Amino acid sequence: MSLRSFRFDPSLTREFIAFGGSLYAGGARRVPPFRREIIRQLSPDFYFYQRAGNDHRRFLAYRAGRVAGRIAAMVNAEIRDGDRLPVGLVGFYECVDDDGVAAELLAAAREWLRTEHGVRRIRGPMNFDLWHGYRFLTKGFDREPYYGEPDNPAYYPEQFELGGFAPLRAWNSIEINGREKLEALIAPWRKRHELLLERGYRFVPATRLDLRKEWPALHGLIDRSFDGFPDYTPIPFTEFKALLSGVGFALAADVSGFVYDQAGRAVSFGVIFRDLAGAVRAMNGRITPLGALRFLSRLRKRRRFNFFAAGSLPEEEARGTGVGRAGFFAMIDESLRRGYSDFIFAQMPKDQPIQAFFRRLKIEPQREYTLYEREA
Repeated sequence: MSLRSFRFDPSLTREFIAFGGSLYAGGARRVPPFRREIIRQLSPDFYFYQRAGNDHRRFLAYRAGRVAGRIAAMVNAEIRDGDRLPVGLVGFYECVDDDGVAAELLAAAREWLRTEHGVRRIRGPMNFDLWHGYRFLTKGFDREPYYGEPDNPAYYPEQFELGGFAPLRAWNSIEINGREKLEALIAPWRKRHELLLERGYRFVPATRLDLRKEWPALHGLIDRSFDGFPDYTPIPFTEFKALLSGVGFALAADVSGFVYDQAGRAVSFGVIFRDLAGAVRAMNGRITPLGALRFLSRLRKRRRFNFFAAGSLPEEEARGTGVGRAGFFAMIDESLRRGYSDFIFAQMPKDQPIQAFFRRLKIEPQREYTLYEREA
């Protein structure tokens, strides 16, 4: 077996990208990422490579002359440990089911991070930051995947653990099918929603907004809402727009939106996606006329929704208005009005307070995701 390391070598980058597709060729479960998005993220002009203090190195493993694995080692200058020292990241990980290949890849990434940047902790999988893909799926491999879910073979977590990584944080997803359980879930927040309406708060769906004008507000609102979340880092507005544009086709704009306070300030948001896993799978990672036809054909058959993200301004949370819970009620209540009754509440931290409401209804998580860490 042999290893090659590089940064922006065009030929090796093509091999790096191609291996991510060939490894899953024929996999019926796979929801492939869009190829052009991966190319964008690995191109020299991608925003990550322009920031002072950021660095990376890519590695390809070869077995019998063929690519058998890939990994990227990264330093994001804004992600630091408790002593304010940079934390090493490993991401874009793909590997055959061979623990020896995995060990070589992880050791090479670790050695580069340790010798070139002196990091003390390494986390992964994480592609640059929390915005561009992180965590492994660790439970729920028997479930139908949804668009935006971490997607990996079951042996990847085992390879990381054999490489000295241990679970750092965990998330889960909970799927609810049927109107009755959804109504029971949101019932405790109905009065809070009515009270805030009486106080002058407004719950505005995205269909009533010019989203292009609201993007700056949403960008700032997300930054403020997630400030202090472990490993969260802001991204430039241009990159935020690129990401939002890339998933705009999946946005359920009729039930996503903002909450505005009495002064007309956006204080909370919620994002719900239509689950387009089957439609995106039909495109096979490429945007072509034939792929678009396949996408539209599958799109008409999908009625599952993905409650993907929500947040509120810290000062609003500190006031104890309950705007987050009221906004949650408003979105699910409107969804039920429109006949949407199959939901995935996606990738929630295991210690998030809302988990108690699912437990109250005896609804158990069906999927789990894990971020790993090890000493350098």
